[in-house]
Amino acid sequence: MRGAIWRVSSGAATNFSSNSFVRGSAMTSQFELKVLTLLRSVDLMRDIETDKLKKLAAIAIEVIFEPDQVIYRRGDTGQAVYLIEEGEVVIEMDVPGYGLMVMNTLGPGDFFGWSSLFPSERKMAWTRSKKFTRAIAFDAAELRAACRADHELEYGIVRRAAESTARRIQANRRSLIDLMKEQADKTS
Repeated sequence: MRGAIWRVSSGAATNFSSNSFVRGSAMTSQFELKVLTLLRSVDLMRDIETDKLKKLAAIAIEVIFEPDQVIYRRGDTGQAVYLIEEGEVVIEMDVPGYGLMVMNTLGPGDFFGWSSLFPSERKMAWTRSKKFTRAIAFDAAELRAACRADHELEYGIVRRAAESTARRIQANRRSLIDLMKEQADKTS
């Protein structure tokens, strides 16, 4: 049933076609209102028309990740785009000589999992919950289908994915510059 809260065990979040998520044909108006309110409160979504947001709410489920739970690993295929409602998620990359390094820390109102929009793309990083996290998950296959059916929605989603990704690339560059400065200081 949509609108239910699902505790996601490690790995289940990356397989929406499994029995981990029970899909229903109707959504409760209370849950729809909750998702619409959350979407409307996020800067990235503020100017999207309500009818487009309703399409997103129709494919949403709420998921919970426990502290330090791996949501996906590098090389996984993406099964969902997530909007953090509460909690904190980190995106980590394996940096040679350093191990896993936090590249981005995301909190309420942040989306992650954008590469799930592109079915042939594999995850390039690890993502895990840093603490108890509640998120809204948008099934990637259903989101792609909604975008194919509504090109204005598709343009809006892709534009927002690009904006979000560009900000994260900038943050990653700053992190790498700091790492390089730190390494230079150690060798001098």
